[in-house]
Amino acid sequence: MAIAAITWIASLILVVLLLKWSIVNTRVAVVAIALVLAWQYLPRSLMFLTGLDDPYPAYLFNKDAWDLIAQSLIALLAWLVIFFLTYSIFYQKTISIHRLLPKIPDSNVGVILFFVALITTLIGVSSTGYLIESVGSIGSFMYQVKVGKTFAGYYVIREISITGAIFSGIALLYFEKKYRLSKKNRRSRKVVWLCVILYVTNLAFNYFWGNRYNIAMLLGAFGIGWHFYIHKINVLKAAILILVAATMLQTLKNLRSENIGEVLFVEIKSTQPFWTDVSLSLHMSQFDAFMLAYRDAGKIFPYRNGKDFKNGLLAFIPRKLYPNKETYAVGGWFRRVYQPEKINGWPITIIGNWYVNFGMLGILLGALISGIIAAIFDTINRHLKDSYWQAGAVPPIAFFIFDGGVSTGFVQKIFLNVIPVVLLAIILSRTARKKHI
Repeated sequence: MAIAAITWIASLILVVLLLKWSIVNTRVAVVAIALVLAWQYLPRSLMFLTGLDDPYPAYLFNKDAWDLIAQSLIALLAWLVIFFLTYSIFYQKTISIHRLLPKIPDSNVGVILFFVALITTLIGVSSTGYLIESVGSIGSFMYQVKVGKTFAGYYVIREISITGAIFSGIALLYFEKKYRLSKKNRRSRKVVWLCVILYVTNLAFNYFWGNRYNIAMLLGAFGIGWHFYIHKINVLKAAILILVAATMLQTLKNLRSENIGEVLFVEIKSTQPFWTDVSLSLHMSQFDAFMLAYRDAGKIFPYRNGKDFKNGLLAFIPRKLYPNKETYAVGGWFRRVYQPEKINGWPITIIGNWYVNFGMLGILLGALISGIIAAIFDTINRHLKDSYWQAGAVPPIAFFIFDGGVSTGFVQKIFLNVIPVVLLAIILSRTARKKHI
């Protein structure tokens, strides 16, 4: 237990130092990666160390799992150290890709921003709304998505609302800054509230897909953009906001269970202990799954030898065109190693994805690749304090494409989350050029 406690303290110190350094120096990719990994590894392992909870599911773990906890935290330490060293070497030494990107105007784009956000939101609402109507109710839709898997080939529709939330967030920051600089013009304030409505609407329609993880990512990203561009959020306020968000997400999970229960005419109640239930709900149990993966890969099941990354490269092809396409999500097949009858998966964190594919070499390779790409990303996006565009677009993209590092779904995230934002950038750039001419 002593070694596990020491590795936990070392991990906490390293994460805090990384976050402090990256926030001071406006390195958004590092902020996103450190925050996600900290959430996935540190709270759950602390529960074990303090005796609040045991690894889940208990029957798959020995009663004395301290060595495994320590080894899993050492893997986190190794990943973070290799990642940061690689990042430091490559930052600002990469090719000046930013010269190839469209130049975003700083002003006179409010109308376009708002209407693009509005149109994207309406498309997401109408598309998801049509599917909800086809099954009769929101509860039935949630059941078909989460349990029946009826809409497995339609998840791209959910991404429309995610894109709508990103666009709404960009517009919100733009008009909020304008409001503050224009001596609090009432018209600007009204538009700000309209943007808030659009933003919340997109989050709601993402939630109707039974998804809360994207909501957490979007809210965290928006908070970072607000901190850099509008007003700094101190540590105490950030901690309070995180607790409020976690409570809200847990409440949404209970509400989802109630909706699905109404469809099945049963009352769905968790039989798990409180901290286990919270950990499962808020994705902190990924640490438990990673411990299993770290212990059993190459023993109970063979290493995947890159199969999940190959699936990720093909993920952008619509299932209608490629019906036999395998998912790149590691959690699905991983859970069925232990519980073959289960449908929902056990995500094993980004580090786990690399480990089950390539072993210890995977942790080294994954951290190196993540460090290089994060360095390129942050080299391009260095102006969050001065640009509404970077403050609104860069943090959510960083959270979605990295999610702890580069992994199996990286290519698909480029198609789903980056390309729509680049297209909006091109529209804004061309509009500004026409006005200039």
